[in-house]
Amino acid sequence: MSHDAPCSNTLVFFVNGSKVEDADVDPECSLLVYLRTKLRLCGTKLGCGEGGCGACTVMLSKYIRAEDKVKHYSVNACLTPVASLHGLAVTTVEGIGSTKTGLHAVQERLAKAHGSQCGFCTPGIVMSMYTLLRNNPQPTMAQLDEYFTGNLCRCTGYRPILDGYRSLTTSAGPTCGKANCCMLNVGGCGTMNRENPVKNGGMEELDDESGRSGHNLFQASAMRPYDPSQEIIFPPELKVRNDLERERLEFKGPRVVFHRPATLEQLLHLKDLHPTAKIIGGNTEVGVEVQYKNQLYPVLINPINVAELTSIQETSTGMVFGAAVTLTAMEEVLKEQVTLKHESRTRVFAAIIEMLRWFAGKQIRNAAAIGGNIMTASPISDLNPLLTAAGATLTLHSKNGGERQVTLDHTFFTGYRRTVVHPQEVLININIPFTQQNEYFFGYKQARRREDDIAIVNAGCKVVFRPDSIEVLKLDLAFGGMAPTTVMALGTMKELVGRKWDASLLEDGTSQLTRDLPLAFSAPGGMVEYRRALTLSFFFKFYLSVRGLLNQILPELVAPLTHDEQLAVSPHQYTEPSSSQLFQRVSPGQSQIDPIGRPIVHTSAFKQTTGEAVYIDDMPPFVNELYAALVLSSRANAKILGIDESEALKVEGVERFICARDLSEERNQILDYEVFASKMVDCMGQVVGVVVAKDQPTAQRAARLVRVNYEDLDTPIITIQDAIDKKSWWNKWTMKRGDAEAALKAAPYTLEGETHIGGQEHFYMETNAHIAIPKGEDGEMEIISTTQNPSETQLAVAKALGVANNKVVCRVKRLGGGFGGKETRSTTISVPICVAASITGRPVRIMLDRHEDMVITGGRHPFLCRWRVGFTDQGIIKAADLHLYANSGNTQDLSFAVVHRSLYSTCNAYNWQNVSTTGYACKTNLPSNTAFRGFGAPQGMFCSEDIMERVAQHLHMDPKVVRERNLYKSGDTTHFGQVIERCTVSRCWEEVLDQSDYSTLRANVQKFNSEHTYKKRGVSVVPVMFSISFTLSWLNQAGALILIYRDGSVLLSHGGTEMGQGLHTKMIQVASRALGIPTDLIHISETVTDKVPNTSPTAASVSSDINGMAVLEACNKIKERLKPIIAKDPKAGWKSWVERAFLETISLSATGYYYTPGIWGYNFETHEPGNFNYFCYGAAVSEVEIDCLTGDHSVLQTDIVMDVGDSLNPAIDVGQVEGAFMQGLGLFTMEELRYSPSGALLTRGPGAYKIPGFQSIPHKLNVSLLRDAPNPRAVFSSKAVGEPPLFLAASVFFAIRNAVEAARKDHGLQDIFRFDSPATAEHIRMACQDFLTKKIEPAVSKGEKPWSVTV
Repeated sequence: MSHDAPCSNTLVFFVNGSKVEDADVDPECSLLVYLRTKLRLCGTKLGCGEGGCGACTVMLSKYIRAEDKVKHYSVNACLTPVASLHGLAVTTVEGIGSTKTGLHAVQERLAKAHGSQCGFCTPGIVMSMYTLLRNNPQPTMAQLDEYFTGNLCRCTGYRPILDGYRSLTTSAGPTCGKANCCMLNVGGCGTMNRENPVKNGGMEELDDESGRSGHNLFQASAMRPYDPSQEIIFPPELKVRNDLERERLEFKGPRVVFHRPATLEQLLHLKDLHPTAKIIGGNTEVGVEVQYKNQLYPVLINPINVAELTSIQETSTGMVFGAAVTLTAMEEVLKEQVTLKHESRTRVFAAIIEMLRWFAGKQIRNAAAIGGNIMTASPISDLNPLLTAAGATLTLHSKNGGERQVTLDHTFFTGYRRTVVHPQEVLININIPFTQQNEYFFGYKQARRREDDIAIVNAGCKVVFRPDSIEVLKLDLAFGGMAPTTVMALGTMKELVGRKWDASLLEDGTSQLTRDLPLAFSAPGGMVEYRRALTLSFFFKFYLSVRGLLNQILPELVAPLTHDEQLAVSPHQYTEPSSSQLFQRVSPGQSQIDPIGRPIVHTSAFKQTTGEAVYIDDMPPFVNELYAALVLSSRANAKILGIDESEALKVEGVERFICARDLSEERNQILDYEVFASKMVDCMGQVVGVVVAKDQPTAQRAARLVRVNYEDLDTPIITIQDAIDKKSWWNKWTMKRGDAEAALKAAPYTLEGETHIGGQEHFYMETNAHIAIPKGEDGEMEIISTTQNPSETQLAVAKALGVANNKVVCRVKRLGGGFGGKETRSTTISVPICVAASITGRPVRIMLDRHEDMVITGGRHPFLCRWRVGFTDQGIIKAADLHLYANSGNTQDLSFAVVHRSLYSTCNAYNWQNVSTTGYACKTNLPSNTAFRGFGAPQGMFCSEDIMERVAQHLHMDPKVVRERNLYKSGDTTHFGQVIERCTVSRCWEEVLDQSDYSTLRANVQKFNSEHTYKKRGVSVVPVMFSISFTLSWLNQAGALILIYRDGSVLLSHGGTEMGQGLHTKMIQVASRALGIPTDLIHISETVTDKVPNTSPTAASVSSDINGMAVLEACNKIKERLKPIIAKDPKAGWKSWVERAFLETISLSATGYYYTPGIWGYNFETHEPGNFNYFCYGAAVSEVEIDCLTGDHSVLQTDIVMDVGDSLNPAIDVGQVEGAFMQGLGLFTMEELRYSPSGALLTRGPGAYKIPGFQSIPHKLNVSLLRDAPNPRAVFSSKAVGEPPLFLAASVFFAIRNAVEAARKDHGLQDIFRFDSPATAEHIRMACQDFLTKKIEPAVSKGEKPWSVTV
């Protein structure tokens, strides 16, 4: 077929079994946008737009004609061009089941296992699991883990997802899937712990008649089995028609043309005509560049049907892969080769397979091509260093230049993102060579998160020996992350040739590597010393690995590896997670329709698993609707000289640009920030204006054309140290108890120190989304918003529009996560949108891209703590003086309250007699930091725990003992003057020590550390004591409205918003008990300000407390009115009573109101005491293992005991404990916000900012809810649960610290050391100083600025 053969411009594919034909396809349109806008299939979500979160996961199915089989694979719809789907079948979450037609097994299990909270990530997780089952109806847990590498969840902590799906794997069986399942005992069900009953509610409570045990949150056996024979059939038309895969395609859009050639001749002709055209496979790189780097590629070529680029062949020298072969396909073939051939022939293959375990997510590997990985020429490519060290050869071809072969070596990459490939050339295939008997090959990678993360540094290492010797014949060392390109250590490679593989080679090789691989102080990516250390660690591991293999064939020349050395080089092994959840079951006499205390499924779970749950951007467009895009500041401290929107207004479809010129000064001012920056900007990401246009792409393109002229002012204040140096803070506050100074002088021992805890991005799965609808009269405005604070949104919008609050209605259906990030900062987006809607008189919609959301909204406050402490030889704290500095950002926002909360939490659960703690809200030129789960308490607690660790280290005591001796007990008084009642922290402490078998655990850790040098383990136990209530007393109020209809159905409204925490579910449970009716009669539609006014934000963990009491009061009013009706006919039943009440003209609606009594704040002027409603308590034990050579870590085990009072819903409460713990794990171990010295956020999106993934969870996770601990100060004796458990993840941090301390002792470093949070791989490795780190010279500035700064 010639290059000018006719081509088709009609796209043909299937979606959920229905045929789609489209002759007007825009090549820039992604599958996600097509599904959501053209087909209105909104179950597939936009979470990040870069293939990093998995919310947009769908299944593609393709008929492989040569094999007569259908292949299914998951992909990211946000990156997949819809134009690339010709001849394929797409299955979305809507296509496998619904609440109307019946749920699929994967949907039902996820919902009933409580694996869906906010629900925004749920459809993507469902589709990943569904795809796995379509390929393997009974997979292993390891395969399940592999398929989930591309999915993130911010709410659940992952455990319930894995537990729910365990029953669909080979790990399913007669057990419940728990680590301590009673079925594993000889006596079978119910015999567990009969000889040694657990203290905290276990199987001794099992009621055989009721079947409600204290450790089953769900019953997998009651769910429908998976039946693969009932799946949707592959469209027969796609099997019959073979023309679709042979067609040449050409789709022309307004800006981009998409080509799919059918032959190599056509491909070469296209590349000759369009030398700058981008050849795309899965679009996994180009898609991100277009989305977030403002790139435009007018010509795209997809060679997926060109035989030469998709073939796989075995030759005498190696395996030849077509450049368009996906990474998944390559991996499958290489695994087959490893199985079939002798180990010595496939060492390169084995290294590539191991690397692919950690290469992006499954969805990316299913789409991305090996050729794209090479041609992208990324300096941190996972595969390029391996292919370079292996000496892979590439076949290039061009129309006029013909074919040529090049070797992937040090000459191939000519500069950043540049290669020797000519513009007209096409990469045809890659030859990956076999290895020989005397040739050894290994690959290495270290990232911030183990799975689905780009490398910090990676390496490919190959050595060839002279036959029957240990003399180096050839050495190849290639590294990524050490230069603008993949780079080879040429000096080391040359110097070590001819040397024997012994200790002297190691010494000289590591020294030469430091000279071969320098990094400038300002090197992009930062972490200069750590990256250099990694190159040495990788070489050391390579040396040991090769030495171990040499010993097997030349034992007389090479000593064997010790067990310690073997462990040091062993690759990370998958460990199937296990877990248990213990809770107090309801009493046998409790009514069957009374839901309180039962593990009720989240009220929206089934809708969330089917994609039916509606989020804001799922709502159909309003008539005449406009889309908004924000214009953001690009300076951190500058005067605005002028704004030129003229180029933006020229873009077709743009309606208007709105900025401060369109508002009066008074209306433009909301509290201490402006709706639109008018005269100056004081951070990057500040809203300067908004463009409204016909659709999102148009608005965003136009917004980038708006030019803002600045005059830079003083050097911006970015870090806390900058603020301290310039005394830049709004205020400072001191909280005192006793005389700290006098007690410090009298104390037998004193220490002083400094610790820093970094900030954290909320990373809620649903970014800020809002729709503003002007009502057309009286200035009324309706705002549908992703806010935790509807009343504050109402107030801010009314202020900006110049109308009374009663003219503005704010609606919240549900949030795809919040965590505090949508409490106040959401108004910085929603208010400008309302202004735009008011001015244009048309509905306006916005949903922020992930990068925009991260830049604008701020996060958790970084804190610096400087402290002095006095103590006895028994570890009793006698005095503490602390100064806590919070990086608040450019506005006050909630920083005052955050700092206050940190002061209240300074002592955590410890009775320190003499305390002075001072907090500073530092004003800096960063986007304002804001509320985040814990609200300053984790930062304050972290300071106290750091003190306890250093005191223990000074006294050579187990930190557990020091902590234990200082714990609060009932009757003690806090440092802010509140007398503690019903203190359960000691119970939690004792039970978690018993549950974890702490003594044995610690002894085993010490034994392990005495036997190992390169891997170390640590264990730590940490308590938490969290004060419950808003610190501003007037916020502790709530309202509710109950409407009862004649059919007996109940519509309930209250002031809290549902953001995944199960608040609506709990409120339905409260109403159900209060009214004595089943939960299915009660419905909550939304939270809206015209139903319940003046609501407090859904925050501070009090929403169930205050809203629950308000609901209870409203229900009691109804019950009281119905009493005469019921008395007349007690057996008639609820529906009859309601109808009779209506006929007797009794009101069937009621409001409820509640204000928490006895709360007042600490007086920072007079130092009079403060008082909270009550305290939450808990404790956790964690065991970790670290790799001292790389800084990698694994959490081996975590045990948690949490006091939640009498749980309203154990499933929700356990989910909150686990979700908070995992969010805390991110805070303390991996989540790191990096800013440039000029104030630009560098870590944007999931590609650069890493939250915990499925593999981050503890190998063993045991959660126990404290039993017999009722709380009389909250609804039905319950307690708050949202925030308190987060700090228990500090047990992981301090276990890591414990392991680091053991490593340091091995090298004679006995000193008390500073170890800041988060405990990233960088911090761990550089704290484990050894003979390799000593070779690294400190990075010193020669006048240049660092890439990033610690803020």
